[in-house]
Amino acid sequence: MRKNGNDFIGWTDVAGQYRADTRLLPDGRIIPVLALDTAVTPIDARRFRLTNQDNYSLTYNGLVVVAEKRASHGWQAFGSYTFSRTYGLQPASGTNAAASAQVSTVAPPPVPQGVVFGRDPNDLINARGRLPNDRPHVFRAMGSLDVPRTGLVVAANFQFFSGKPWAASALVPLPQTGNQPTQRILLEPPGTRRLSSQSLLDMRVSRSFDLRGMGHVEFLLDVLNALNDTAGDGIVTDNLFSPTTFGQPTVFMDPRRAMLSVRLDLGR
Repeated sequence: MRKNGNDFIGWTDVAGQYRADTRLLPDGRIIPVLALDTAVTPIDARRFRLTNQDNYSLTYNGLVVVAEKRASHGWQAFGSYTFSRTYGLQPASGTNAAASAQVSTVAPPPVPQGVVFGRDPNDLINARGRLPNDRPHVFRAMGSLDVPRTGLVVAANFQFFSGKPWAASALVPLPQTGNQPTQRILLEPPGTRRLSSQSLLDMRVSRSFDLRGMGHVEFLLDVLNALNDTAGDGIVTDNLFSPTTFGQPTVFMDPRRAMLSVRLDLGR
């Protein structure tokens, strides 16, 4: 599968005059930046236009392989593997590796203030790369087995995902930040780093009993995240110069848990 998209909606500053400049990072590196020339354009004189952006694009390439064994002889199974690449530049390119969705709009729900990525030209530095939903490897397998002479049905569902892409950033002082002391600038393209991969195994054991023509009752035991995978789904910060919190995982997967339930069906 292949999908291409371009000319997505985004912000741009149509009034601000910027000059090329540099900033010194704490590790001694010098990075290029665009500083607002406040002598020509005061901060409050900037004007932001929402329009189709020539440099905004999306490219998806994916290969899906599926195998299925239909229900027979007391068991069934299904499996799939997806190898893919999602690359480009969109309003979502300014997010870090938090639990943020990949969007192509500046007003994704439920955020009322919308996305301001692109209003400052420094947002676009190193921003083209892997998009937030890029998961190069996805594997799924599920199946069920009728245990002979017991009435028990055992089922399992396993999923493996590559971790979300992210990149290191830095906060640098610029004239246009106004009340905000610093501007976030990406130091590397998104996808240079990744969160840990996720492995999720859910299992179920069930047993149904007939109620002599009145219906039947089914007892179910579900064990979710049976492997108790503790992979993070976000990080505290991608600021390279926050040594205690840089790249530290957060928004973890739900821990292993078990649920016992009863289902009652009346009638034939």
